[in-house]
Amino acid sequence: MDSKIILESFLNAIDIGAVFESINNYRKRRWKVDLGEIIKYMIIGKGYTNLTPPQTSRLLLENKDNVRIVDLRETETYEKNHINGSISRPIDDFLKEIFEGTYFSTRTDLKIVLVCDTGQLSKVAAAIMTEEGFTQVYNIKGGMRRWNRWMKLSRKMLFTKIASCCTQIP
Repeated sequence: MDSKIILESFLNAIDIGAVFESINNYRKRRWKVDLGEIIKYMIIGKGYTNLTPPQTSRLLLENKDNVRIVDLRETETYEKNHINGSISRPIDDFLKEIFEGTYFSTRTDLKIVLVCDTGQLSKVAAAIMTEEGFTQVYNIKGGMRRWNRWMKLSRKMLFTKIASCCTQIP
């Protein structure tokens, strides 16, 4: 399994354009948080835990009843491909709920895992959530791009226990 994790990490490291693509996408959409704040949260965001896809798979296997995965991509993108058990909450709607105090859970033991396309937006959202008082917040490093590579590697290498808990809708 170690060689699979090393390969997955290497593939993510060469995906440098993801950061620039994320910034450009959110600028075009006139996102509510300005570009300076986005960069600040991407660089110095703290209070949350970054998880690689293998770590996320392990978290899901060990805590599946105590984990909520929030997919911050647009609904159409979510419907094409997502992590089993995740909920779709586009970033603008999600942050609005956080800032207005309408996003809450009665379960204090719930771990909230955020994912977007490249991992950059979910990193920003995770930093904002921790500033708003949430304590068990996680970000999937590399987002769905890295997650999809991890799922392909898991299936190819026959790690069925990990892949079976986390397979996506084709």
